[in-house]
Amino acid sequence: MPNRGTAALVVLLEAAGYAVHVTDVRRGAPLPPDDDAPWLLGGGPGSPADAGPWREPLLAALRARLAGDRPTLGICFGFEMLAAAAGAELRLLASPREGVVPVVCIGVDPLLTGLDAPASWEKRSWGVWGSPGRVIAAGPEGDQAGVRYSTRVVGVIFHPEADLGPATRAVYDAVVPRYLASLR
Repeated sequence: MPNRGTAALVVLLEAAGYAVHVTDVRRGAPLPPDDDAPWLLGGGPGSPADAGPWREPLLAALRARLAGDRPTLGICFGFEMLAAAAGAELRLLASPREGVVPVVCIGVDPLLTGLDAPASWEKRSWGVWGSPGRVIAAGPEGDQAGVRYSTRVVGVIFHPEADLGPATRAVYDAVVPRYLASLR
């Protein structure tokens, strides 16, 4: 769909002046170079429990990005994989979520500060618990819906690239553009 997922991330990245290279490691594409170029890891399909030859190389690359504070934004499945690389516990939620849901901000973070009753789209069955870093958003079951691991490494379970109208517009206008601006 053009208003969420990879297609929407491409629009946001290109609008910020980035050249975009889309890679699907789950379908056999090689990982991009592990340099200082931003990585935005998008949503599914898929489960963080999925096995495959891509899994361990991706987790190793994410651990290196975490250790080096290389610019990385994980969204939904991307956040789950980033959290797994950081040593978090991932487990099935008691109630899967799909639809426009409130974003429960925790503390102050430049990505979410100033948003009035933010909401975003989610479709997930998994939750993240015990991820190191500063929790910036909470999920409905006490799970972590957003974690800032370092200055340039952040993960969120919700889809900030989903522009589904007025209910999600504040998150769409803020999160990814603010993240990209912080890298300049």
